Order: sequence, then C-alpha cells, then structure tokens
Amino acid sequence: MTDVKASIYDLLTSKFGVPAVQLDDNATLESLDLDSLLLVEFSVSVEKTLGVIVEEQELAAERTLAEVIESVRSKLQVVR
Repeated sequence: MTDVKASIYDLLTSKFGVPAVQLDDNATLESLDLDSLLLVEFSVSVEKTLGVIVEEQELAAERTLAEVIESVRSKLQVVR
C-alpha cells in the first residue's frame, strides 16, 4: 500500500515549496501558506499521485495534515 503520509509530505515539499521542517501532522493547511488556488493545485496533485479525489471541504484551510492524510487513506481503502 502507498505510504500516504510520505506521498503528501513529498508533494508539499517538492511541488509547493513547503519547508520540510514545517511539516507536522498538527499543522493546518493555512499555517503552510497554502491559499485557495494552491489548495486546488494540491487536490489535483493528490489525485494524480494517489488516484483519489479530494473534495474542497476536505482541504479547508483549518484542516490539519493529519486530517487530510486520514481522508485520503479512507478513500484509498474504499477504492481497493
């Protein structure tokens, strides 16, 4: 099974320029300086990388990385 956390963290650092030291499960998307346009790009990147669609409400600015990771994991379990 794909390591969802590692994949999401890798996307955030490599594609969105988030410093690795800022990545923490309790960090909110807002605290990572991801504005609404970047969140749309992030959603598309997650879909391309992991094959699941992440809905807009799942990427609200106040959501933590742990919540996003759990949402993606649960969708992957349904797909498989």
